[in-house]
Amino acid sequence: MRVILLGYGAMGRLHLAAYRRMKDVEVVAIFSTSGNASIDGIPVYRDLDECVRVEADAVDICLPTFLHKIAFVKALEAGKHIFLEKPVASSLSDAKEMLDLARKTERKIMVGQVLRYFPEYQKLREQLDPEKPVSALLSRRAKLPEGKHNWFLDRQKSGGVILDLSLHDIDFLRWTLGPVTRILAQTDQEYRYALITMRHKNKSISRIEASWRYDGGFTMEAELAQEGKLLTYHSRYTIPLHVHSLPEEKDAVEVPAIFLHEDPYYRELADFVHAVRQDTDVSITLEDAYQSTCLALLALHSADTRKPVTVEEGGKGL
Repeated sequence: MRVILLGYGAMGRLHLAAYRRMKDVEVVAIFSTSGNASIDGIPVYRDLDECVRVEADAVDICLPTFLHKIAFVKALEAGKHIFLEKPVASSLSDAKEMLDLARKTERKIMVGQVLRYFPEYQKLREQLDPEKPVSALLSRRAKLPEGKHNWFLDRQKSGGVILDLSLHDIDFLRWTLGPVTRILAQTDQEYRYALITMRHKNKSISRIEASWRYDGGFTMEAELAQEGKLLTYHSRYTIPLHVHSLPEEKDAVEVPAIFLHEDPYYRELADFVHAVRQDTDVSITLEDAYQSTCLALLALHSADTRKPVTVEEGGKGL
């Protein structure tokens, strides 16, 4: 299978490394404005139109968020299958246009909501009873990412910490606890720190903290409380995942992390490759990821207006 890689920042490098570990998968072209003529022997193109027309089966879009729509449209016009890094787009109008185009094509389109591939988060989800409400608190902290021309600092281009970082947890919570009916968000003036509260249709309440102001190394935490138990996860702990039962039962179970040979990024890309080769459904469709992107955009709207937002299907309410 031949793949074109659009973008060679941090995520593009991760994806290239993953593809190189796959049997019979070849990255045949890279779109980058770095100025290099080639990267590890792979031709580099500075013209996007020329790059997507290279003979290949699929395009992997790892470009800055505000360039997602234009790259997506060009890749579809070139007849390619598409793997698209999250978020879908930086605006609801762009995301909706992309969704409308996706519904008209038979090409495989998968979105990289990679948290669904982390074994610890999969285990958290498995431990919950889908019929009972949950109180959840998820936290994600990192230093401010560095992008070319500092596009991360432009809220209109990156969506700030909510669209870039909180989206991971928004998607996981929607996937795990179901549809969201109401959302309230607060941010600092630079959109580098955010607090989000979501009410779910099944009466669960979830809270998300995200920070680009943390210099202690990338950290993820989660606490999910459900009748009879508390699930806790901390990415820094040797045994990061625990299931605590009620105190009177005097029992606590440690669930060790599942250390897989393939990392989550490899696993999601391998699923995409398999879907293209075998003509099967992708695991995370554009329509699915679109709903999570809409929630993040609604959270941004809530932060801008300082008011809670009632969530309607398809992102209505913006």
